[in-house]
Amino acid sequence: MTPSLQKPGKGVLITLEGPDGSGKSTQVGRLVEKLRGRGIDPLVTREPGGTATGELIREILQHDRTGEPLTPETETLLFLAARAQLVRTVIRPALLQGRWVISDRFMDSTVAYQGYGRELGPAVIERMNTFAVGETLPDLTILLDVEPTVGLARIGHRHRTGGLKADRLEGQGRY
Repeated sequence: MTPSLQKPGKGVLITLEGPDGSGKSTQVGRLVEKLRGRGIDPLVTREPGGTATGELIREILQHDRTGEPLTPETETLLFLAARAQLVRTVIRPALLQGRWVISDRFMDSTVAYQGYGRELGPAVIERMNTFAVGETLPDLTILLDVEPTVGLARIGHRHRTGGLKADRLEGQGRY
């Protein structure tokens, strides 16, 4: 997509989706590099996170500091709260200024992980996503797919070479 295809005054929202270890962060970096080479300086964000509030929510979601397991409903509402904050304070204003926004994860992850994985149902999650994002929808979603064993091996390698410990969600493996 080139800037000439944009509507005047409207930015472009591109989201990258896929399971952990599928290469989303790598591809976000490559996409940003390509866009900058074309004179477009995109705003890059991630989910959950992207705002001070979103980063605090990310911490809750990733690290079980209380020893109290999150219910599927609580987990979902936290993801959606972070998304609503990000959309209304970062993404939407940037789009209204004509900026391109690249997001590492967005609504589809919640449909997959909480709708299907936590068995809350995709229809319920889609309604909740609509509430969280309003009319701010991606112009393009890029889905990266990887065999689960390959993704898990990549995560394991990242942890071994980077000295990282699996977060709460990664520690649950495939769900």
